[in-house]
Amino acid sequence: MRLLSKFRQIVFIVCLLFLSGCVNTAVLQDIPSQIGEIIVTVEAVTTPTPAANPDPIILADDTAVPWYAIYFTEPNCVPPEARSGGLDEMLAAEILAAQESIDVAAFDLDAEPIVNALIEMEKRGIPVRVVTDSTNAAQSSIRRLRRNGISVPEDKRRALMHNKFMVIDGRIVWTGSMNYTSNGVYCNNNNLVRFDSPALALNYITEMDEMYIDRSFGPDSPENTPSTRLTIEGVTVENYFAPETEISPLIGRLVARAEEEILFMAFSFTDNVIGEALLGRADAGVSVRGVFENSGSDTIYSFYPYMEATELANLDVRRDGNPRIMHHKVFIIDRETVLLGSFNFSESANYKNDENIVIVHDPEFAAQFVEEFERIWQEAQPDS
Repeated sequence: MRLLSKFRQIVFIVCLLFLSGCVNTAVLQDIPSQIGEIIVTVEAVTTPTPAANPDPIILADDTAVPWYAIYFTEPNCVPPEARSGGLDEMLAAEILAAQESIDVAAFDLDAEPIVNALIEMEKRGIPVRVVTDSTNAAQSSIRRLRRNGISVPEDKRRALMHNKFMVIDGRIVWTGSMNYTSNGVYCNNNNLVRFDSPALALNYITEMDEMYIDRSFGPDSPENTPSTRLTIEGVTVENYFAPETEISPLIGRLVARAEEEILFMAFSFTDNVIGEALLGRADAGVSVRGVFENSGSDTIYSFYPYMEATELANLDVRRDGNPRIMHHKVFIIDRETVLLGSFNFSESANYKNDENIVIVHDPEFAAQFVEEFERIWQEAQPDS
């Protein structure tokens, strides 16, 4: 399964390079024969027949591109000089294949392949828009972008522009928990999903316009997402942006509807609305398992001590086993619905930070996140 996934990743990168017209022998030689132990990629959707979708996107091998692809990092945190074959290079290849526009909202951005690709596309005359948070605006990568003609507005509030999304050509959306950094790719547990949907992309472009054009961040942002609920290839997808929309109550209601099982992975989990909803379902007999990022999990603000101390046989939580960062922000409900994005389960995320979430109601999509959860769960350390 992993070898097949790595092969698909290589094919995907090569196809993007052909589409961009920039492939040559030297580039092909730079693509590793195996991706190594960095990434798992899953394409979980059966390609629709021409009758169901009369105008599929066609790559060089005449296969239709599925509307989503899911990626997880497998961090080994090798030294920086040895880091290659990761999701940063895949994102760079996607950028280099752009024909019309590139939008990047990045809380943190230092991955050299991505930075180099953005500069190259600016030189080619493809419109490039980038926004970031002031926390990371002074780093050398952002200065390089600005020196090469790319304007990078920053959120100068004390709260955060915490998004991590990218929109290519008004139809491809990349989003998830992963910051566009070397550590995000090679050291931390993260998820990243590629969606092919012009309607979903329009939501993210609208959010980008607010930040890039209007310089509107945080609670001042208008609640104007064009389509908060979409149907893509027969699958229901929800999409929300904080803090113009309060996300915690949405997650609380999602959790409260669980009938059999709740799985979650949380970099930070301090929000009372979500926490109490989860404890309520556990009291009702729903099976609950969760993995907390180790750092900060034992504070009085975290829900880890409360959940760990319960005597419910159907509620079990662990602290992650990654010595760096377990950065997921994921809920999986009844193995049918997945919530993902930049949103930490905290009041700051709900009321102050610029964030985004996607909720996908599809068992096949959910199955890939269940697999990742079980891997993280096995690596996590149960308290004795």
